[in-house]
Amino acid sequence: MERAVATPRREEPPAHLSEAARVLLKTRMAAHARDMGNLVSAIMILDYSAIEDDARRIAGDVSLSRPLTADATELNAALPEKFFVRQDDLRSEAAGLAQAAHALNPYRVAEIYGRLSEACVRCHADYRPGK
Repeated sequence: MERAVATPRREEPPAHLSEAARVLLKTRMAAHARDMGNLVSAIMILDYSAIEDDARRIAGDVSLSRPLTADATELNAALPEKFFVRQDDLRSEAAGLAQAAHALNPYRVAEIYGRLSEACVRCHADYRPGK
């Protein structure tokens, strides 16, 4: 049997984020945690409609944009490119999860949810110190 996800490896200590970035992300992450909790509950009972809705909400909420100009917002200017790569991974997996739920495919839901949760853990490993 193949594993759904690979073990995330922290190659180095968590990257430093400015205090301003941490404060601004804290509010977004609280909403993200709530959405992820709802998603897990829906997946456990295979509520496909709720899975699809939750996954689409997560994909749509992952919307911090890369700074393109010198006028970038304080948050975006404070976040490294790797953060946006992780965000893109999360958005892609959430969109795929919504499609799997729409197709009523429990095995694809499980597979893609594994990758989505891996994207979360990898980002946390990059930016959060462990407890």
